[in-house]
Amino acid sequence: MQYRYGWEKFHTAIHSLAGFGAQQERLLNAYIFSLSHINPDVDLPEYLREEFTELSTSLTRKPAQGDEGTAYATIYAMREDEIHQAIDSIISIYDSVCREMPKG
Repeated sequence: MQYRYGWEKFHTAIHSLAGFGAQQERLLNAYIFSLSHINPDVDLPEYLREEFTELSTSLTRKPAQGDEGTAYATIYAMREDEIHQAIDSIISIYDSVCREMPKG
């Protein structure tokens, strides 16, 4: 159960990605309401920490404009292929975290 919090946050992120709305909106919700709360040093296995940090950086690299946050500024400026790559990364990390969870 060591990584339960990380698993829960990725699980809710997957639900956000599968929900209604534009793809950018779903990705933004997955990051803001779930993934941004993960502390990789505590909530993820060591072998996933760098990949998660790279994902987080890729979703927050643009400076905020006005009252929007960095995630909003970044995600709404992303090309479609970048959005797909971020979503694929979320699914891949979630799959790996699921494999760390105890069975039964």
